[in-house]
Amino acid sequence: MRIQEPWNDWLAEPLSHDHLVHHYAEEISLVEALSIYAGVGLGKGEAVVLVMARDHALAMRERLYADGFETSDLERWGQLRILDAADLLGEFMVDGLPDAARFAEVCDSLIATARGASRAGRVRVYGEMVNLLWRQGNEDAALALERLWNDAIRKHRMPLLCAYRTDAGRVLPDDLTRAHTHVVPAGACE
Repeated sequence: MRIQEPWNDWLAEPLSHDHLVHHYAEEISLVEALSIYAGVGLGKGEAVVLVMARDHALAMRERLYADGFETSDLERWGQLRILDAADLLGEFMVDGLPDAARFAEVCDSLIATARGASRAGRVRVYGEMVNLLWRQGNEDAALALERLWNDAIRKHRMPLLCAYRTDAGRVLPDDLTRAHTHVVPAGACE
């Protein structure tokens, strides 16, 4: 399985203001997209922050290791950080919505730490906290978080890749899709 053009190029070489979203129905599609996004970044000496569900974290560590990355070394050096999405959400959610000040504090710290570990001075972030909120039926919180991420992208000049699981006929609403600069559709993976 591989990601087709032009989406593989967007994942491999995102610009510092890109906010990409990947719709996926199967986990293998997510892992493939992330292996391009994270692998190219790590190969270029960039720091990569992956905020994801625990089962996805295990799959990504295995895939990156299979692709030749010593994930334990990269994590020890701070060039690769894999964080639990639900735990990180807990740091800034208040009454079912993201608190802007708490999010900024968490995000600023996260990016500063990652940038300090980047050999190239660049940071790439992947997050699926918005997917967790959306799948829980909290679309308002997902949209608010996407907007906070857009502010963070402008402030920190770093690309962000989000992913939404769109299986079982679920379609991402237009307002959530429009919060991104590029869409990598579920059909991009063959």
